Amino acid sequence: MSEFVVDDAMSIEYRPIVEDELQAACEVQSWAFGGHFEPSRLPRAREWFELGDYLGAFDGPDLVGVTERFPFDMSVPGGSVATACIGGVSVLPSHRRRGILTGMMKRHLAAAHDRGLTVSTLGSTESPIYGRFGYGIAAEHENWKIERHRTAYRREYAWEGSLRMVKIDRAKEVFPQVYRRATAHRAGVIQPPKPWWDELLGAPSEDETGKPVDFYVEYGEDDVEGCAVYRIKDGTVTVWLFASTQSASAALWRYCFDIDLTRTIKAWSRPIDDPLIWMLHDPRALRRKPYDGTWLRLIDVSKALSSRTYAVDGEVVLEVRDDFCPWNEGVYALEGGPSGAVCRRTTRRADLVLSVDDLAVPYLGGSPISPLSFAGRVEERSPGALARADAMFATRFKPWSPMLT
Repeated sequence: MSEFVVDDAMSIEYRPIVEDELQAACEVQSWAFGGHFEPSRLPRAREWFELGDYLGAFDGPDLVGVTERFPFDMSVPGGSVATACIGGVSVLPSHRRRGILTGMMKRHLAAAHDRGLTVSTLGSTESPIYGRFGYGIAAEHENWKIERHRTAYRREYAWEGSLRMVKIDRAKEVFPQVYRRATAHRAGVIQPPKPWWDELLGAPSEDETGKPVDFYVEYGEDDVEGCAVYRIKDGTVTVWLFASTQSASAALWRYCFDIDLTRTIKAWSRPIDDPLIWMLHDPRALRRKPYDGTWLRLIDVSKALSSRTYAVDGEVVLEVRDDFCPWNEGVYALEGGPSGAVCRRTTRRADLVLSVDDLAVPYLGGSPISPLSFAGRVEERSPGALARADAMFATRFKPWSPMLT
């Protein structure tokens, strides 16, 4: 992105942020979220900066808004698509409600389209923001909380493999490999770059006594099949866990539940179909808080729908409405099945009429389309089209995007 664009009505200039402006961008992002930027974090910020495109909104010489765009691959049913991952979206409090975010998002999505990226995805701090830019909730995640004395399994249990605590160097070597295997069967997954892993597996944090409170554990039988990162503070264990086998999942949760001198276990960013609830003797004890984990936008409708497989063979004609990215507006004939799909523009009569943000909801298999129709958001013009589309877009496992949390 090299163009310089000025919004004359607002006197706002939109242009790429250069490396000398990175600290100013980090400060804007921190201020926008009610904090202050610590200069010691600049080297890590520079690693992220080198991976993506940063766009700034300038009011005269002052940087007042920032967005980041990273070109990563994301898994979809049967394959993957080139994705514009949006992050660090920030506008200073002094410049909100002036259309600056809209200006930045228009430019990011247009640039992503020019580069041939298929979809865009992000995690949102507030759910009302991104629907107006064509993003829909493509995956729900859950945060968990359970009291230790209520964590008994439904059946008597003892793990058969090997559990061991490891140090950071070992975690940095092994955990990314396990993450890749553990997420291979789900759509919505982005393989995190090195800076993300460095943040998750950084030097142990310290509590007020100076004692480390971050720990790493792995489980394996023949090979390492699961890993957990956890923190202990004030009697609460906070866990981030991933496993490629059910035996590893059961062993690691049992390990985290049985840590001495603790009362409560919390976990963040879990898939909504995680099997743990079916393993517990008292499933009500697991307090599950669902939230909109993945917001997704189709940048190129035809390419996106052609890039995934479908659960059953079928055909549906979709009229897609997209005011924010008008190149998507039109009617598309989708023919797809387990072996692949083709989606082309057509002059045929539409079976379903929906907006691009509604089309994002079933795209990864997170939800059928029928509930959107019942909510008045999708129009069925051909009887049976909703049921046919629901069957096509369905997936065995729900999508999961832990990197976006």
